[in-house]
Amino acid sequence: MKIAILLSFILLLALPTTLQAQSSEPLVTVFLKSGQQISGRMQMSILENYLTLAHDSLSQTHLAYHTIKKIYFGAVPENEPAPYFTRDTTGYFHMAELGIQVGNNDYDANGTFTIHTINGYVFSPHLMAGLGLGYDAYGSVATLPVYAHVRGIILDRKVSPFYFGGIGRSWAWATDNVANIDYERTQGGLFIHGGLGYQINLARSAIHFAGGYKLQKTDFAYSFEGWQSETEIQEKRTIRRVTITFGYSF
Repeated sequence: MKIAILLSFILLLALPTTLQAQSSEPLVTVFLKSGQQISGRMQMSILENYLTLAHDSLSQTHLAYHTIKKIYFGAVPENEPAPYFTRDTTGYFHMAELGIQVGNNDYDANGTFTIHTINGYVFSPHLMAGLGLGYDAYGSVATLPVYAHVRGIILDRKVSPFYFGGIGRSWAWATDNVANIDYERTQGGLFIHGGLGYQINLARSAIHFAGGYKLQKTDFAYSFEGWQSETEIQEKRTIRRVTITFGYSF
């Protein structure tokens, strides 16, 4: 009888310490690959490659690591955030793109580079529009287009296809230095660019790869001094290029 009373007294003294230790253990919610959801206080497991959750002083659950999909520390939010970048609110966006243009015409340029920047507004998770400014090289000619840009994100996924289109006008100038040519007029004109691509969403930004088709009109007038006379030439060209671009946006 005396031993039983002594043991009861020891348990009463130890109970607050045990409760305090349990309350200090982190509360977690574990989502399993099977779809099951289990909550408890995480403890050091005596089993290798297992996570142990204590539900009270008497019950525990042992979960193998390979069955766990994800773990939340603390309360699970009502609307679970996506593990990647999504444009779930309206607001400003910035985009920068670098790429190559492939094509051939009288300018004798098979592969040249292009660089563009776009700033605008996100209207919804699937639609954004803005104003673009770029530099396009076409062999002996270069242009500076300014255009309206529209882009649509098709799916809410980590990797999503998208479409884009832009239309505007550009300035143009000759980039070659030929002693016998005197330019009287160097003008750009209509600029159109559209295509399809894939966007990889990161934590707070996105990278994207795209292929497209570009059309650029130019209007040049110049005089050429030959051996015995001067020749005046006017050129109105339509430059067509297939584009491959890499970009970054936030």
